[in-house]
Amino acid sequence: MDLFCVVGESFFKPLVSQFKVIYLECLKIIYESYRSELSYGIDRETLVSKLVYYFENSNISDIEFDDDNEILHNSQTKATTFLRKLKEFGWIEYEISNNQTAKVVMPDHAVSMIQVLIDISNPREMEYQSEISLIYSTLTNEELLGRPYPQILKPVLERTHALFDGLKKLNTSIRKYIESITADKSSEEIIRDFFTYNDEIGSKAYHRIKTEENISRFRNAIISRLRDLLDNPELFLRTVKGYQSIENENDYTDAENAVKGQISEIIDSFRNYDEIVNEIDKKHSKYLKNAVERAKFLLLNTNNAEGKISSVLRYMADGFNRDEQNNLLEDASDEICSLFNIFTPGYLSGESFKTVAISKKLTEVDEIYEPLGLSSEERERHRIAISEKNKNRFTKKNVEKYVAHMLSQRESLRASDLPLESRRDLIRVVFISLYGHSSTCGYKIKPLNEIISANHFKFRDFEIRRS
Repeated sequence: MDLFCVVGESFFKPLVSQFKVIYLECLKIIYESYRSELSYGIDRETLVSKLVYYFENSNISDIEFDDDNEILHNSQTKATTFLRKLKEFGWIEYEISNNQTAKVVMPDHAVSMIQVLIDISNPREMEYQSEISLIYSTLTNEELLGRPYPQILKPVLERTHALFDGLKKLNTSIRKYIESITADKSSEEIIRDFFTYNDEIGSKAYHRIKTEENISRFRNAIISRLRDLLDNPELFLRTVKGYQSIENENDYTDAENAVKGQISEIIDSFRNYDEIVNEIDKKHSKYLKNAVERAKFLLLNTNNAEGKISSVLRYMADGFNRDEQNNLLEDASDEICSLFNIFTPGYLSGESFKTVAISKKLTEVDEIYEPLGLSSEERERHRIAISEKNKNRFTKKNVEKYVAHMLSQRESLRASDLPLESRRDLIRVVFISLYGHSSTCGYKIKPLNEIISANHFKFRDFEIRRS
């Protein structure tokens, strides 16, 4: 059906007129007024009073339409005139109720349109987890198998479209941020946009699809359930019959092909999920890299080589933007040439012409003696010394062995119960605390609030317990 046969030829005129902002605000007031009503209708007088309140508090000056010689001065006239014009454009209709009062009613297409306009003005971030959870729970709910098409396949298809549309919108929004980097922006604007991106996309939508809202966790189960609809003859027959009933399709073959197409479309969407996320990953990384590099480029110090090259490029770019007749092949002006003094010149002194002296003195090479070998007794003493040294090291194994010895007759003890007579004893307590945080350690620690003083050292006491 032709769109303008439904909405009318003048439906979109308010959105492109010089008073489009006022029209949109009036439509929002009308739409919000219906929230407390049982239908999309409200008493005309009540609505007019709300529009009057809007005009009185919006500081809108006198209004004059191109097709009307009358100038609207007061809020009452503005409210009734805009209401009349919205009716002419097809956004509202009048309906007489049983008590002979006029009601303002919005047609279905007007309600759908204002909802879309509000969503565009105030975009809501998609909750990917809720969408995928609903898809999964719908497919795994055995009670819905009695009517598999209207209760399973149709809502799953709609939510799959919404889910992947949301992912594509995320992909597009990142692309817009990437394109904005190349715009004529200052370093402050780029840094501000960077933090805005991090708050609105990087730390929210992007982070969630990579962590707790990762669709991959549900994908195999979803695809398996969809295949059950195809492989189970009785279930598939009920699905096709349901499609014929809901979609008014008389031909069984066409209904069968449509159902198979819908199931295949959902399966393909989930199979292509990785490709979409990989593209989002690439654009996310590209934006972060480009934004940082662009900000660094704009923040370069003009006193160093990179800063001067940056100044040259910006100067030339500004010149070409101002004058399209400039030619890159023409000789550069003196102003540009002066910018190429990139390197700081050195200076000559009395030391400048002296060469570095090279010593040519040859010395005799000491005679090389064979190293003396160790005797078997010396090697054994050396081995014992190394073994004792290793025993005294605060390795994880040695510390766990020490703690196991101290816990041999009890389930737990405090760090303050351990020997604290020397510096070495205090160092051992530190390593006991450090290793106790490891999940592979043979004991666990629990911090306490008491402060222990020993040998001029203070530490917070903690409990040591078998893991």
